[in-house]
Amino acid sequence: MRHNEYLLDKSYFEKVATLFNKGQSNQKKILVVEHAVINSLDFIDYLCEHYEVYFIPKPKSIDRKVLKHLSKTCTILDVSRKELADVDTPNWIKKIVGKDTFAIIDIGGYFVPRLSDIQKQFKGQLVKIIEDTENGYQKYEDKLSNNSISVPILSVARSSLKIEEDFLVGHEIVVKSEIFLADYGTTLLGKKALVIGYGKVGSSIADNLRKRGAIVIVADKRAIRLANALAHGYQITNDIYTELIDVDIVYIANGEKSIDALQLKKLDLKHTLYSFSVTSADDTFKNSQIINELPHYGHNGGYRILKTKSNKTVILANSGNAINFTYSISTLASYVQLTQAEMAVILQKDISGEENQGIVELNENDREKIAKEWLVEIFKFVKS
Repeated sequence: MRHNEYLLDKSYFEKVATLFNKGQSNQKKILVVEHAVINSLDFIDYLCEHYEVYFIPKPKSIDRKVLKHLSKTCTILDVSRKELADVDTPNWIKKIVGKDTFAIIDIGGYFVPRLSDIQKQFKGQLVKIIEDTENGYQKYEDKLSNNSISVPILSVARSSLKIEEDFLVGHEIVVKSEIFLADYGTTLLGKKALVIGYGKVGSSIADNLRKRGAIVIVADKRAIRLANALAHGYQITNDIYTELIDVDIVYIANGEKSIDALQLKKLDLKHTLYSFSVTSADDTFKNSQIINELPHYGHNGGYRILKTKSNKTVILANSGNAINFTYSISTLASYVQLTQAEMAVILQKDISGEENQGIVELNENDREKIAKEWLVEIFKFVKS
């Protein structure tokens, strides 16, 4: 298994944990949805030393060597997002946790569809749910607004510690897309690129594209973000499909099913369109089954080709899934470990009394402690 010398080992999480009052752990077992990649390895190893871990790898980001390593320290569960949406999910969980208390670490809202049923069946057992991503945050938020949910939902998605990670995700997506384009004998220079979503990742994508000489157009359903993009010097649009006809590249950066694959097929494209995503095809495209049924070509994640009305092609990098999990190990390095450490702290903190409070976050003082320890480990900063 390839080593990344820019990652901190699991002792970093131990050091962070000692900064906080651990007390008695409220949960014995953890269900963890996570990417089976090198960046996650030390975090999962840390969890395995303190909890009984049941690991659900996200299917579009699996490093087989990482998965083999983790199979020696935790239980690997072969279950999909679609299967977890099944009505029988609470009974499936029951077989795993029995009568033990447990927590869930989620990425992308895997447990949202059956959340009401899960909380009813595991009242007093399910201690907390921690969501890692903005995409998942919005799904839990929607669930909370329409249902009576008593289990504490916590998140690091909007944490100040995640700002660095999100910026670098945008950078990495542009880097990986540039490598992909190089396979076709072209570059980003002078290309018209549409960025859909001007949040933390999307704004980073736009910034990195402009630095590489691309002509950037930004789309977002929120007027505030369009105003922000305009102030940053970008062209803006609220008509995605009209722009797609004449751009060279599209980056879908919001995970809100912003493009309908059926409508994409009907477009009268002027030339080949390259498509890069920041999340799974299922969360990027409406009618994503159309993409999943297309022939797969290439290596390093490969691509699928969608033919349009004008007989032009849409080249869907990594089959419409996140491009940043292709070509090489992640360049995020230890920055991703800031939010992993935050999740480790949330796991051990007493959150009693925070039920029915919406989505709960760690306070800024605690995040400051985590960041200081990270700087000590990375740059040997002297603690103040």
